Amino acid sequence: MYFNIKRYLHGISGRRLWLLLILLPPLAYLTLSATRSDRFSVRQNISISKESPVALVVTPVGIKRMGDIVSHPDDFFQNNFTLKKLYTNLYTGTQAYEADRQFRVLMKTIRNDMSLTMPAENLATITYHGKDRKMGETLVGYYSERLVQKAKEGLVRSKLRDSKGQLPKLIGGMEVGEHRALWRSERLTPLVVIFIASSIALLAFLAVLEWSDPSFKSERQVARYLGLPILGTLPDLNKISAVLGTTRSN
Repeated sequence: MYFNIKRYLHGISGRRLWLLLILLPPLAYLTLSATRSDRFSVRQNISISKESPVALVVTPVGIKRMGDIVSHPDDFFQNNFTLKKLYTNLYTGTQAYEADRQFRVLMKTIRNDMSLTMPAENLATITYHGKDRKMGETLVGYYSERLVQKAKEGLVRSKLRDSKGQLPKLIGGMEVGEHRALWRSERLTPLVVIFIASSIALLAFLAVLEWSDPSFKSERQVARYLGLPILGTLPDLNKISAVLGTTRSN
């Protein structure tokens, strides 16, 4: 057993430059991750003023100012009726357990990745910034249309018009941006897994090479092969030369 371990370590030492190959898969993963879009921003602009009434309240005549909604966007994104309708649109026909899991993911996405701002006096922007482009487009499209619809209902309820006498409306189409990064913290775990797998694979390959080498590795192997006793061996002259060189230098 000791001889086999010693033989294996000697084989690795003789091919130590091969150990650099362990780094290739992790480097390839990092390079691919850095060149691949892993974050997306989806944005939709809406023409609406801060004073516009929005029918988010469940009572038949209830309204909220757009400015108040922007100050508390959770009231808009996590409105119970709005969420139920979104749930119905996305998960109709899905099994109960899977739909419940997906809905929890959806709620987390809405809380963390959605935002509602007013960058200008008569301009609102609904934005998604996250990992799933398709989900971002779905949510931004849904909430944008929902806001315009509820703003129009609010005008009807209040019998008003906005400051320019125009109805709230979408401005253009959705704008989608792709984002890359040299490093993200969530890449650490897969990077470690890839490094370990790469190390195991290379060490296994070196073991196969070593044990497939038919050359003799010890005097005992020669004796067994020839069926003759060992009368003597020649020392490793390289080691002797190195020792002599060290002694002379001292």
